[in-house]
Amino acid sequence: MSMTNIYQNTIPGDHTFFENIPWGTHICGFYQSQNDLINMLVPYFKFGLENNEFCMWVTSEPIDADKAKQTLREYIPNFDYYLKKEQIEVLSYSEWYLNHGKFNGANVLNAWLKKIDEVLANGYKGIRISGNTTWLKKADWPAFQNYESKVDQRIDRLKMIAICTYQISKCNNYEIIDVVKNHKYLFANNDQSYSIASDITRLERLDLMSKMSAGIAHEIRNPITSVKGFLQLLKEKSEYQKHAEYFNIMLEEIDRASSIINEFLSLVRNKEANFTRDSLNNILNMIYPLLQADAVKNGNNIILELEEIPEMPIIPKDIRQLILNLVRNGLEAMQAGGNLTIRTYAQNGDVILEVADEGIGINPDITEKIGSPFFTTKDTGTGLGLAICNNVAAQHNATLKFKKNPAGIGTTFYVQFKLN
Repeated sequence: MSMTNIYQNTIPGDHTFFENIPWGTHICGFYQSQNDLINMLVPYFKFGLENNEFCMWVTSEPIDADKAKQTLREYIPNFDYYLKKEQIEVLSYSEWYLNHGKFNGANVLNAWLKKIDEVLANGYKGIRISGNTTWLKKADWPAFQNYESKVDQRIDRLKMIAICTYQISKCNNYEIIDVVKNHKYLFANNDQSYSIASDITRLERLDLMSKMSAGIAHEIRNPITSVKGFLQLLKEKSEYQKHAEYFNIMLEEIDRASSIINEFLSLVRNKEANFTRDSLNNILNMIYPLLQADAVKNGNNIILELEEIPEMPIIPKDIRQLILNLVRNGLEAMQAGGNLTIRTYAQNGDVILEVADEGIGINPDITEKIGSPFFTTKDTGTGLGLAICNNVAAQHNATLKFKKNPAGIGTTFYVQFKLN
């Protein structure tokens, strides 16, 4: 779907659209609650069954296959008749998307094509499907969106109508953009439709600005590298030795500009996710010598308190950057002789990472600005460190927050990784 047509392609939630959906339509349906999902899909399947279409609902939380059948039975007259004549299938995501133990987009697409042939051979007008996506792990996201894109490219030639449902609270900004781009229409109920369309348009503008900014930053970095090289050559010439102090200042400022550009690129770059299963404890143990070296330089100490935690899908390089940024921020806030404590533990099915410093704390007047790009209280800071941490957290289905330490000394930043 083109972002410029987002308002025209947003389907209002009055369900009358379901009676006139043409074959070859690919819809993304955003919902928040279980009731939202039911209100979206029950009329959708009801019309399909009454119109002699084969229907298929691939379920995942918050509605499993048994709950889905019970719900359809409550709202659709003669549902058991349709079920008995095998005009509708209701199955779990593992039976369809993970049939061979792992998601494979090509296999799933081929299974749909085979199903369409069977449906048409049995005398149905076509196939009406819906698949819920709460089962998706972050590691599967790129492959699944590639599959969605291929479905969108082929569906207009098929006797098929598809609604792919996404729980909006489980999607970050870039994921929402991915979903909308890979579908022809967006469905939302009446009180959500304008808001979602407006939010997606705003996100698309931000995405475009990020890409433009990254391009500009690259173009700036190239001449800066050339200028630095020539300054280093000139500095070594005897006739310029008397100006060595000025050359050093210029080179330091160029290095600072390069550092800002590199951090900015890290912030705006929409990288291809490369998740692997690992433990935060493994990452922390690996980089502990580097963290301790940073602490010792300032006369401080790092304390690790690592409890047993499960492995989870992570991007190791980005997690290392997140930890380094949080630790260095904490060390910079402390006087010599302090301890910075890093904790990991499991809580209510989530994994928590805490970085607690013994610094002066955060001024209540600026708490709302903390984490905003380019906001800093340091004389030489870029204001991008915590913004990068927020991006990494969002990519890992996590949230980054901070709180004042109970004793009133210092601040604790904590990252909550949601595993479900």
